[in-house]
Amino acid sequence: MKIPLEWLKDYVAIKKSPKEIGTAFTAFGLMVDKPFDGKTFDLEHRFDRSDWLSILGCARDLAAYERLELKLPKIYTAKGKAPTDEYKVAIKVECPEIIRRFNTRVFRNVKVGKSPEWLKTRLEDYGIPSINNIVDITNYVMVELGQPMHAQDTDKFRKMEICIRRAGDEEKIVTFLGDEVKLYPEAFVLAQDGVTTVLGGIVGGRETGVDEQTKNIVLDAGNYDQVVIRKVSRKLKILNESSLRYDKYLHPDLTEYAIQRAAYLILELAGGDYYENEDWYPIPQKLTSIRLSTSRIKDLGGLELAENEVLDILERLGYRLVSNVNKVLTLEVPYFRTDVEVADDIVSDILRIHGYAKIPITQLLGAPPKEETPAIYTFEDKLRDILVKLRGHEHITDPLVSSTESPEGGQIILENSLNSEKNALRTSIAQGLEHVASNYYKNQMNSGVLFEIGLVYHKESEGGDYESYKETRCLECLTFDKAKTPKNLGVITSTLFSGLLKELGLTKPAFKNANEVYVENTLIATLRYNGFTGFTANLLQVTGGKRDARVLFDLQSGISLDTSLTVSQTEMAGAICSEIAASSDKISESFVVEEYTGEKVEKGKRTILIRTYFTKGVTQKEATKILNKWGRS
Repeated sequence: MKIPLEWLKDYVAIKKSPKEIGTAFTAFGLMVDKPFDGKTFDLEHRFDRSDWLSILGCARDLAAYERLELKLPKIYTAKGKAPTDEYKVAIKVECPEIIRRFNTRVFRNVKVGKSPEWLKTRLEDYGIPSINNIVDITNYVMVELGQPMHAQDTDKFRKMEICIRRAGDEEKIVTFLGDEVKLYPEAFVLAQDGVTTVLGGIVGGRETGVDEQTKNIVLDAGNYDQVVIRKVSRKLKILNESSLRYDKYLHPDLTEYAIQRAAYLILELAGGDYYENEDWYPIPQKLTSIRLSTSRIKDLGGLELAENEVLDILERLGYRLVSNVNKVLTLEVPYFRTDVEVADDIVSDILRIHGYAKIPITQLLGAPPKEETPAIYTFEDKLRDILVKLRGHEHITDPLVSSTESPEGGQIILENSLNSEKNALRTSIAQGLEHVASNYYKNQMNSGVLFEIGLVYHKESEGGDYESYKETRCLECLTFDKAKTPKNLGVITSTLFSGLLKELGLTKPAFKNANEVYVENTLIATLRYNGFTGFTANLLQVTGGKRDARVLFDLQSGISLDTSLTVSQTEMAGAICSEIAASSDKISESFVVEEYTGEKVEKGKRTILIRTYFTKGVTQKEATKILNKWGRS
């Protein structure tokens, strides 16, 4: 969340330096993500808080933390004029399962033009360009309060109505930026006389956009099912300030506050007449009340706070005290805190604003607890040691993959994927390693052993029963060699697998169905000609988690050095590795660790990091001399 300093000071009269303000933000949970640039704080938060996607929400917590007064923005609370049939915009909702509230007002005879300098500066410091005073006001209120809004030119309507409905299959809309977007039925739109004018909750259309000729507008602030917004915005790849805020759960009451704030600014900056219009809100949502025992603060935070301090913090954060009986507080949660669900959430608020640094440090009276690392993690580290000894290169590949048209093996499809290329969980690690091998080939590294230890996922039955979703811990190995036939590659794989079993002390495996390997009637692996899949939990079971200690000794016997080189884009890294390996009989292996191309690298070139292993007995000094003699390091 970006917070322009001058905008922040509209609500909090803080006199501290930017560095001190940044420290305060970090102290209560809004971490400074980038250095202050002279105008704007760039903050990161990892809480599920919709109010922290607004300037006012961040200012409220800062004011509470610094014990300063919070200055609320001016709003227009007077009722507008009663609309005539000519001016009224009818609201029709055909998808009530998505719409919680749709709040509207009508303004007539407004003067659309350039925004005043203070408004333009606030938006531009945040990162939003100025368009005109009406559009700027809707953007300003969205950033200020966290409620997306939209204004439409009613003179461009073909019919004085807003019909909210599901989009038609392959229905199209041209956005206000001129982009044509093809829709689908899961999306919802705002339409009039059958013409789509707004992609609901995401982006406005060009059809009814506000420009300098506009005189009459309808202003809306909606509250929608955030799951629908999230799915549609990601599927259509439209991620903007509006969809960012609708990703969180917003309370319907926020629409009224946003309308009142926008009404004040429109009347101040654009003039005109203000009319009531329909506020579609069929099932009003009540505020949540939570009971909090003050003893819970000590249970969780380890300190006792005076009751008056607790009540002061809660009042500053917007909580309303309903009752206080026998040190049990009944509190009404403010509408903008949709993340607060249980009493411990309120305790967290109290501790944050009181200051985590003030929580007393207590010396432990007993011995520290014994190591609680699960045995499977320790065992998998041992497997890594063994595979590295056998000259395997470890990689970590993406568990998110593209779903197939007809998923096999119980593939789990994600409901809210970021894009269609990563919309499912992998059922095998092998595919990811094959992609890594293709990158090796591109760099003329034509043979090797790759491995990864990770999870694969599947479901045992169809439907939405999450109990049927399972994950399996696997060791995946892949062998590749351009010069070998599948038969010869199978020999390499067999040798690798035999070496693994030997290191684990498993001397009597049984083979079934040609490619399944069992020990004591437990399936430990499945083989392919170019690799194998080991089941680490089963391997731990049959080995008892023990192995010969000489593996670690062998790993430490030979040193390695990293060499960074800047080469042309066309020069193959594999050829360089082969050149290094051939330069001395004391080098056992050389391979590329990573590549980098970016702003700091000369155009047409790239930086590669090469790791070189030396034979046992070579010292650090000798290894450095060998690489220096090679001449390119």
